[in-house]
Amino acid sequence: MRRRKQILCAILAASMMSSLLVGCGQTQSEESVKETVQETVQETATKESDTEVASGAADTEDAAQEGTTQRISDEVVTLTVAGADSNANADWNSTIQFAEYEKRLGIKLDATTYTTEQWSSKLTLMLASDQMPDIVAMTKSKMSRSDLVKYAADGYFLDFSQYLDVMPNLTKWMEEYPEYAQAITLDDGGIYGFASLNVRPACALYQQVFMPQAWLDNVGLDRPESLEDLYTVLKAFKEQDANGNGDPNDEIPMGIAGKANFAAEQNILWAFGINSTNYVYHLNAEEDGTVSLWDTSENYKDFLKYMNKLYEEELINQDAFVVESSELTSIMKEGKVGFSGGWGTRCQGEYINNELGWYIPIGFTSEEYNNEKSVVLSSAVGTSYNVVANANTEHPEEIAKFIDYLFSIEGGISCTNGYEGITFDMKEVEGIGTIDHTGYWEGKYDTQEDFRTRVATNGSGFNILTVSKGTIYDLLVSVDDDKLFTGDVWELTTANALREEAMRTEGLVIMERFPNLFYTDEESKERATLYTDITNYLTTVKAQFITGEMDIDASWDEYLNKLNQMGLERLLEIEQAAYDRLAK
Repeated sequence: MRRRKQILCAILAASMMSSLLVGCGQTQSEESVKETVQETVQETATKESDTEVASGAADTEDAAQEGTTQRISDEVVTLTVAGADSNANADWNSTIQFAEYEKRLGIKLDATTYTTEQWSSKLTLMLASDQMPDIVAMTKSKMSRSDLVKYAADGYFLDFSQYLDVMPNLTKWMEEYPEYAQAITLDDGGIYGFASLNVRPACALYQQVFMPQAWLDNVGLDRPESLEDLYTVLKAFKEQDANGNGDPNDEIPMGIAGKANFAAEQNILWAFGINSTNYVYHLNAEEDGTVSLWDTSENYKDFLKYMNKLYEEELINQDAFVVESSELTSIMKEGKVGFSGGWGTRCQGEYINNELGWYIPIGFTSEEYNNEKSVVLSSAVGTSYNVVANANTEHPEEIAKFIDYLFSIEGGISCTNGYEGITFDMKEVEGIGTIDHTGYWEGKYDTQEDFRTRVATNGSGFNILTVSKGTIYDLLVSVDDDKLFTGDVWELTTANALREEAMRTEGLVIMERFPNLFYTDEESKERATLYTDITNYLTTVKAQFITGEMDIDASWDEYLNKLNQMGLERLLEIEQAAYDRLAK
């Protein structure tokens, strides 16, 4: 019997994440869409499948590495689904993805889709009224660990650990990525929900940062490799006509926009040995396993001094902590910023494939703290949960097999691109098969973007596994250096080719990032206020130190004392307990 613990008052943060391939709006009638999808599926119904259709679990290696279509049920099983979509007109039931699942797997998904604004209250009511569907697919503000723990303990969610014998794809990824196994396994050993797993190598570079080669050429300097080099370059950008427009006073050497666009400063942070991708609150595990905060270290103090020097000499935009990121991006597009980040994939070739010769500088060294070219990569593992299932479902094993299918390469691709021969072909680029939708949308859909929204529930909770097979990321890691910026490779990859080039920097060292931590329900409740207050203070003081509003040396002890008064010691005790559990 489920327990009801103030469920009506619970607010679950769970909504859709931004779609990778989301369209620009619905331009066809729903009836027209359904007819088009049905025609597309019907046209391919007689095509002979390239993969063996079989009941039961597929071979682990084949299923996880290549993906095999395995029939889950001889007779079609209907599973109810609830989810949210940022497109208010979205109809997941009309996607080719869902139609193919029914045909290939024997799984018919009957989805009710809500807007992102409706989602939180709808999910709360589902749980409160015992009207939870078989599967809940979440994205944008996914379910937190504390909520997962709470509702799993109250008996709402299916425990998939009982079905691992029919989930070979999942178990393989858990073996390959132990941190993923830790992320989805709760303290009681149960697996009640699934976080995202991103195994695309080119996505590991946390944030893109850019510098125009043309500016370096104009000031007669080489690409900077150390913090001293970077200072010299930024100084030259300010004092000379680096952008070559005849005005030596319109350049912004380094552009940042507070928390919204701080990618450029991360490279500097790493040069001081700080292995973090956060804006503030940089946790560190010392050699003896003690958890500390880089923000109170001499490394961080000297980082702030370096940044203060850049700011005082106007090598950083003077509105760095008040300007909007979009405004900084606009200035960058005008060719007036020499070192900044975060805008590349949005601009694509229009602003990168030009005479400025943008490149991504990473791996600065510092004489005192880090003499290796270092970079910290983003985690492959999400920290919140996309998919949960109803503990009282009549089809637990079928759901387990279906979720496992989503952890196959084929299943992962189906959630964003559909199926080969139905929604895309494989185009050979430099000998690498790359997904090409050309020919599948013309004449049936008004735009290619509209077609893509009909292919799959892009960005939905079903998109648990993000893979590189068939994508530009698979292509990027396979081509030689001299082909990264030529022909079809550059046309397809643009900014991402720069990311791959950066990752090939000679002598680059990957710094081990501090792991994602998971907290008990009690820890989460106590941590929430402490963490919010302390990070807010760290953010405020960081700006004051860098701008010179507070003197770093004179105010450092006051800064440390204030953190202690705010409960930093207790907060670190909570972090230590979570870290110790993870390290076992």
